[in-house]
Amino acid sequence: MQIAQPLFRFATEEQQQNFSGKHSPAMGASNSRPVTSKFTDGGETDRINYAVSSVQGRCEKMEDACAAVPDLDGTKSTSFFGVYDGHGGAEVALYCARQFHNELVNDPNYQNNPANAMRSVFFRMDDLIQQSNEWRELVNPRGDGGFIPCLKTGVCANVWPFNQEQAPEGSTACVVLIKDNQIIVGNAGDSRCVLSSNGQATDLSTDHKPNRSYESPRIERAGGHIVENKLRGLGWVALNGHLLPISRAIGDSIFKQNENFPPEKQMVTCNPDIRTVDIDDNTKFLVIASDGIWNILSSQLVVNHVHRCLRSGQTDLCVICEELIGRCLPSNDNMTVILVQFKSVAGNPHPNPSVNTQGTDAEIEDSNDDIQIQGP
Repeated sequence: MQIAQPLFRFATEEQQQNFSGKHSPAMGASNSRPVTSKFTDGGETDRINYAVSSVQGRCEKMEDACAAVPDLDGTKSTSFFGVYDGHGGAEVALYCARQFHNELVNDPNYQNNPANAMRSVFFRMDDLIQQSNEWRELVNPRGDGGFIPCLKTGVCANVWPFNQEQAPEGSTACVVLIKDNQIIVGNAGDSRCVLSSNGQATDLSTDHKPNRSYESPRIERAGGHIVENKLRGLGWVALNGHLLPISRAIGDSIFKQNENFPPEKQMVTCNPDIRTVDIDDNTKFLVIASDGIWNILSSQLVVNHVHRCLRSGQTDLCVICEELIGRCLPSNDNMTVILVQFKSVAGNPHPNPSVNTQGTDAEIEDSNDDIQIQGP
């Protein structure tokens, strides 16, 4: 099958240090570390408008990656978007950004059962990473000067030296397939996809945190244990001195070595939650983002922000994404956000005048005073 190949961008070291989005030159600043490795881009198809924006924040390195493939399979009716939040390095995240959608469109179940195909790809990507180091060559081909080629709508990041004895190395994956009249979402980790329908935020993914009741029994049965931070309400998967703040991920092979359990029963599993929803007249837009956004803003606050921008006449989704990230700065985490607007409502400057703003999360004003800390 012929599939659309995303464009790639190569970055020199000087460009890495001065990489900026095409709209706002600063997008905020930190007191201790400049905001670097910024990226903003967007596009459209006959069905959707989309934008993606990323910023490094005050982190030592950029470990987020993302993919936007507006025409996945040449039908002009299928689009793919993915956010991948790496840890222990950017390599697994960038491998997913380059390869996940290719594996999906070539899966034998893709045409007849895309949800099952998506689930299979999570496990296949995990297997490819665990079986050998050949995947690293795709991430960082020889002769690229140590820098990763990036998806046009992805993120540039340094390739840090590989250490086979290093701490866990893996990535979340929150992927969205828009095919025909359906939205299919697959998620492993704590990146999140949120749908706006009639002004209400609906989570299409579940955050996989170790101390959640639906995750901790599996972790403990597989031989791990959970270290709690009661002050912040957090939990980490703990094994032989290694800690991981999420309970599902691609990679992290060190947590997947129990020979008595299949992959879906390991203490950290790549087994995704899959959710399928139909597209109807109330389907306005999707937001897919890494936890750097959701740790600061609730799902409803993010949806309200987008609606407020659209009602004000702002039609540039790139600006909306950058302003959303700006509300979360300064941050000690990488942040990536993808906004997908369905064109059935794109031409209406007031796409949803009856937004329900009841409840604590939605009682907001047009200022940064409405930010609510949601997590770490």
